[in-house]
Amino acid sequence: MTVYIIISSIVALLIGGLLTWLSMRFLLKSRYDSVLREAEKEAEVIKKNKLLEVKEKFLHLKADLEKQVSARNAKIQSVEGKLKQRELTLNQRQEDLQRKNCEVDAVKENLAAQLELIDKKKLDLEKLHQREIEQLEALSGL
Repeated sequence: MTVYIIISSIVALLIGGLLTWLSMRFLLKSRYDSVLREAEKEAEVIKKNKLLEVKEKFLHLKADLEKQVSARNAKIQSVEGKLKQRELTLNQRQEDLQRKNCEVDAVKENLAAQLELIDKKKLDLEKLHQREIEQLEALSGL
């Protein structure tokens, strides 16, 4: 009977060990699965947070770039406005110069006509003077 008790003790010990091993394996497997699920959830939360951070940073960079672009566009428009104003001023000056040149040409023509008239009158006056001298000489008998 001692052999029977020893064998039954060994069998009970083996069955107990096997049951313990199976229960530990089941418990460890369920613990492993729960830790894995928690890690996946945590990784998903971290991933979402990082995506939100990246999107937020992208939006900030985009807003900054849009501000820079609008500032450059405003500067370009300002320069274009100044250039248009200068162009208008230059065009007006050119028109004034052309008008003044026309006026100068008209004055030159007028002066030339007056000089021609003066020369004609001078010739007429010299002829008249010469006739009077001839008449005076004829009257005086020279």
